[in-house]
Amino acid sequence: MALNPKPRRPLAFRVVLFCFALGMIGVPLAAGAALYLAFDGVIDSAMTFLSTPSLTPSSQPAPEWSGKSRINFLLLGTDQRDGEKDPPRTDTIIVLTLDPESRSAGVLSLPRDLWVSIPGYDNERINAAYELGEQQKKGGGPELARKTVEELLGVPIHHYALIGFAGFEKLVDHVGGVVVDVERPIKDNEYPDQNYSLRRIFFQPGLQRLDGETALWYVRTRHADSDFGRARRQQQFLLALRKQALQLNMLPKAPAILSSLADSVKTDLRPQEILSLAKLAMDVDLSRVANRVVDESMTSHWVTPAGAQVELPDKAALRKVVQEVFGK
Repeated sequence: MALNPKPRRPLAFRVVLFCFALGMIGVPLAAGAALYLAFDGVIDSAMTFLSTPSLTPSSQPAPEWSGKSRINFLLLGTDQRDGEKDPPRTDTIIVLTLDPESRSAGVLSLPRDLWVSIPGYDNERINAAYELGEQQKKGGGPELARKTVEELLGVPIHHYALIGFAGFEKLVDHVGGVVVDVERPIKDNEYPDQNYSLRRIFFQPGLQRLDGETALWYVRTRHADSDFGRARRQQQFLLALRKQALQLNMLPKAPAILSSLADSVKTDLRPQEILSLAKLAMDVDLSRVANRVVDESMTSHWVTPAGAQVELPDKAALRKVVQEVFGK
């Protein structure tokens, strides 16, 4: 997809995608916010492109969004701190899929330590793909991450979004916090904060309302369990956020929410594509969403000759979960 970057109103385009990502698991705010912005004149009629790198065409043709073909998206989350210039690794890797014909969707989380083949490089942790792509060429991170995930799963990735955690706290605070049911005590004595130091965090089991800061702790910590546990908590939190959004009239808050996320999301989706997909996502019932995590049942732990602690994917188990999520 060719780019035609213009400085006018680029932020609104980027942030709508995050709301759309939530809409993929059933948050009607996605369509509502996008349409609100469109009618309010924030998205202009020219539908200009984002000033972010786009993916080259997949080896498997991208579908027409007005048609009936399944569409897949790669969501990459980083915890890059303010002021950091080096390309980050992506410690959150989620593939979203939407089938317009069946009005169904899927969410598949991949652990950051998954040991995979990265095109053009030796085997490496999957979270290194974005970093290596950026080191090779500025803006090349999404493309290499896409190719890596495509090769691993055997499904085409048509678009991406890169999401920083900076706006996450603001989003949660905008909705008044999110209630989650913490299944067991979570203690992390080595939680990394924004000042390059460590702090101790602790969650009691049971229902509790998390504000932006504590919600970020909840979805980022992994020392109390594992990367697999973190992926499960991230999906649990998104479902809780969905429930919170459904219980509240979020539309009047949409402009403030979107503005707060403006510098935290980058995507190659065009505004008109986001709008059409948000409306489709609104029609997906939660019962029609397949949520899966590539976890310890689908991997085996291995220590590389260099001493790295990684997870080897079980190819048969991976094929099965791909079938469950993507229907192939």
